[in-house]
Amino acid sequence: MGQQHNEEKLDNIMENYKAIRECLTGLSDILNINFNEKDIFRQAGMDNLKALHTNVLAVLRKSYTPREVRIQLREIEFDEKEAEVVFPL
Repeated sequence: MGQQHNEEKLDNIMENYKAIRECLTGLSDILNINFNEKDIFRQAGMDNLKALHTNVLAVLRKSYTPREVRIQLREIEFDEKEAEVVFPL
């Protein structure tokens, strides 16, 4: 039961990660639509979104074993690659 509970908990956390990733992509879209590529506010916003994503991944890795996180991230790798076209990290 303990193993299954941990797997369910990790699944829920990865669903939250996907939602965060979608929000970051949406914010990236807003920056791209509203600001010129060379605009300092767009660049600062993109830098902050990248830093936020990096920190979310760091929290995941500290909460679970790197192996568990890798397995879960592989399951959403396609979505990540698709999102990276819009929001390069």
